Amino acid sequence: MPLVKLTLAFLFAHLAIAFYFVLDRAPGTAAALVGFPLDDAWIHMVYARSLAALQGFAYNPGQLETGSSSPLWALALVPATWAARVLGLGIALPAKLTGVLAAVAASLGAACLLRRLGFGLAVVFAAGLAIAVDPALAFAQVSGMEVMLASAVALWAFAALAAERYVAAAILAALAPLARPELAVLALLVLCVAEWRLHKRSAALGARLLLLVPTVGLVGGWLLYCQLVSGYPLPNTFYAKFASRQDFLVHNIALIATQVLPTLPWFARGTGLALWGLGVLVLARRGKLAALVAGFPVVFWLAVAASQLLKEAGPFYWQRYLLPGLPIALATTTVGACNAIDWAWQRRRAAWAPASAVLVALLVLGSIVDLPRALREKSHLFAWNCQNIEELDVATARWLRDHVPANEIVAVTDAGAARYFGERQTIDVLGLNDHRLLHGQRKLDLTRIRTVVAFPSSVALLGSDPAWRPVHRAATGHLTICNCPQSEIVVYQRGESVP
Repeated sequence: MPLVKLTLAFLFAHLAIAFYFVLDRAPGTAAALVGFPLDDAWIHMVYARSLAALQGFAYNPGQLETGSSSPLWALALVPATWAARVLGLGIALPAKLTGVLAAVAASLGAACLLRRLGFGLAVVFAAGLAIAVDPALAFAQVSGMEVMLASAVALWAFAALAAERYVAAAILAALAPLARPELAVLALLVLCVAEWRLHKRSAALGARLLLLVPTVGLVGGWLLYCQLVSGYPLPNTFYAKFASRQDFLVHNIALIATQVLPTLPWFARGTGLALWGLGVLVLARRGKLAALVAGFPVVFWLAVAASQLLKEAGPFYWQRYLLPGLPIALATTTVGACNAIDWAWQRRRAAWAPASAVLVALLVLGSIVDLPRALREKSHLFAWNCQNIEELDVATARWLRDHVPANEIVAVTDAGAARYFGERQTIDVLGLNDHRLLHGQRKLDLTRIRTVVAFPSSVALLGSDPAWRPVHRAATGHLTICNCPQSEIVVYQRGESVP
């Protein structure tokens, strides 16, 4: 099948699933269409808006920051920001479309990778389609987050490597850590394979060193930017979330193996795990690169497990860190399923053909039978998550815009919508978007601040000063984002109340 037809087929599949999600009205509102399921998505919109206005990576106007964990995603959202401005739309729809296009690129990357590894149309098409219909990835593509961009970069890096297009592979390897920091392991693997292959071909040293230029330029440039802005070579999120202690690693691995993977519809009955294992064996016989591709999801998940504490298995807030590795796992599972079907078909005339056909049918059907139910549940969850953010963060931000003087500073614990819609100079009290707070270069001076927006569970940051009084509350009666005490956001102000 020509590449254009594959692209159109995947585009149709991803758009159909995206419409299914964004038109879900489980809460009785259009929140899924106009909102995002995490406040973090609005942080990306803040940085994209600053970039679109040629102000650089600025959280507050004129103040460069290193709070973006995915600078490549912020850059990718710049056209969406411009389109929203020109068309007079909110940013949500253009941003969701950007995520869908990234998801199409991921499906196409999986197809091209498997084609380069020698697989036929059935495997190529099924792999791309599996990525399109996966409930967790369908959620991610319209979430306003960087998941599908990171997946696409990873898949295309491997595809370029399989096609022996080493310059393209080197560029994609350099972009990978800018899409998701944990993809630094992919950059290292891709560059090592490319260097080794060129060494085996006795390529000139200059040609081999040339492959390092994109990584030095792009990743090195981002690290230099972080160093110049904050005095530290890595983004704020690394210093706030990185945890390499062994107890975190063991906890995270157990969480992934016993709670995350079994909840995916493909693996819920164990049949998908069998097909995944078969796919790993098939790919391992296709050469070292194919074996590397098969094993990469595990390598990536180990990198995530070593980077921070994953507190819960179910919520998208935590799953999003693991999801960039899922498309390659699905591609491998598809290889296993198609080879199992082909094996049964080739032996259809054998005496034991009925038994083998039944076995393969049970394996394949067992891995897909839960997909419709899972898609429906994820779609409802997506709509409710968006409703939660609209009721809590967005509603509070609009109150700030309407009731807080334009020259005041606002301190917040959720730093996305409050800055995007509040349009006030904002201090992220967690320091994720304020390197001076994060690194102790300054302390949060509440004497300079009249307004603080926080969850009641974090009100201790106000100390014992009785002058702080709640002046506005925003709450949701059905919190679905996480199992946490965050169903209410309160605006506290010092001194007189505000009506």
